[in-house]
Amino acid sequence: PPPQAALRAALGDRAYRNYLGLVFLWYGAVMVGGPFVVPYFVKVGGFSMTQVGLWTLISATSGLLFGPLWGRLADRAGHGVVVFRAGMVGAAMPLLWLLGTAAFPWPIWLSAVADALAWSGLGTALVNAALARAPEEARNGYLALFWLAMGLGGLTGSLLGGGLASLGPSSYHLPILASMGLRLLVALRFRGL
Repeated sequence: PPPQAALRAALGDRAYRNYLGLVFLWYGAVMVGGPFVVPYFVKVGGFSMTQVGLWTLISATSGLLFGPLWGRLADRAGHGVVVFRAGMVGAAMPLLWLLGTAAFPWPIWLSAVADALAWSGLGTALVNAALARAPEEARNGYLALFWLAMGLGGLTGSLLGGGLASLGPSSYHLPILASMGLRLLVALRFRGL
């Protein structure tokens, strides 16, 4: 169908609009603290850029292990279950960052595994949940709105995080703490998917 018809179909689907609201809120919550993570690792965790790269490598490698496990769970229980469980891991992960310091960096290293556990499930399950809600003839419209909600949520969260950074005793702690609280609130709403 013409793109306008697919978009109208997606916008007319109230349940899908509610889902898009959760996607917007989740990515907003993530990006309240997300831009501050690497600077936090360097300034507070005492990481070098080489260690940041190693952290990323550990996360990426761990994701290769966790992805198939999430896939099997999605096949058995559905994408909503994966979104909820992975979302809860993603909500708790900032606590590991906040516990890490240059003198005690192990929580930050552990967060690389938690990052992989969360995003190897969330990344796929959120998109698949959108696809599962979309009639075949309007999938392009549904997906276009999904990516728009994700991007606008990220933009809004980043703006909020930037504002919070100037309010706290450090530029990093308050946005990361706010991100953790907001992630938890949204992840709890994922239970109903």
